[in-house]
Amino acid sequence: MGELMQVLGRIERGSDGDETVAVVFDRHYATTPEDLWQACTDPDRLARWFAPVSGDLRPGGRFTIHFDDADTPQCRVLTCEAPTRLVWEWPVGGVASVVTAEVAADGEGARLLLRHERLTSTQVAGYAAGWDTYVRRLEADVAGNALPDWGDTWSALHALYAAAR
Repeated sequence: MGELMQVLGRIERGSDGDETVAVVFDRHYATTPEDLWQACTDPDRLARWFAPVSGDLRPGGRFTIHFDDADTPQCRVLTCEAPTRLVWEWPVGGVASVVTAEVAADGEGARLLLRHERLTSTQVAGYAAGWDTYVRRLEADVAGNALPDWGDTWSALHALYAAAR
């Protein structure tokens, strides 16, 4: 893998002295909106580029993300408006952070707007690097290409996001 020199996301700071921050990704994918929605909500597809997910992805439902490092956040679906919008709570350090994934048609493809909010300034570089790695892996998966290595990609991106915060 070549050296990563550019991040794909942006960090948004809270207004009026709010200590929380968000990380936002706005990405075009060469696939249909229906396929992108499935890639973001079907447990078999999620396991390919994100992590294994088990549970109920309906409003009010609870699901668990099973990361390789034994981290298993217990999340809760706040909103599911198939096939365009999924919002869930993800506990991070005792706080219910919120992730919003919105899928829309975009020319000949589809667009994913992903926002993870209610993070602290000390957490944001790690989560930004994680989501950046995942949106790159999603792009490779949708295209049928080999997925970028998690560890190498995350490490390079973490350094870039840490320098930017």
